[in-house]
Amino acid sequence: MELLEHLRMSVKAVNDMVETAMRDLTDEVVNYHAGGTANTIAQLLAHVVTSQDLLINNRFANGTILHEGWADKTGIPIDRTQIWQHGWQLDLAGFDAYRKEVATSAEAAFAAMEPEDLDRMIPWGRVPDRPVPLITQAVFVNHAMGHCGEISALKGIQGLKGLPI
Repeated sequence: MELLEHLRMSVKAVNDMVETAMRDLTDEVVNYHAGGTANTIAQLLAHVVTSQDLLINNRFANGTILHEGWADKTGIPIDRTQIWQHGWQLDLAGFDAYRKEVATSAEAAFAAMEPEDLDRMIPWGRVPDRPVPLITQAVFVNHAMGHCGEISALKGIQGLKGLPI
């Protein structure tokens, strides 16, 4: 298997895992605060998907993130760092539509990539620029899968099925 095909499959697998994490969620469940320093499911979902949006639609495509057109429908502020404020609430229905659009744009971006695109260096915050495969693995895959585990745990403590196994 070639690297580009592996990345395409990984992006699809992450999108499927986030879809799985969304099962059985309600506004009450996503906005539940477990106490201590735990984040809410809403915060985790918003963080993961806006990060993916930023990576795919801004850093890879040099365009505008989709989030800017969805802020009013999702409850995610334009300044997405505001999701970390205590009491912030996600509009689950609006978010789900936004999440699906981000997933579609990610799969389309990787479908359009050519092997030479993998050598592009992508800037990401305070870390050194990284080539497409490394930044994809770090931000799109590992980051999302880790937070899906948190989401599963938060679902579990609320009496829902966390992981699909």
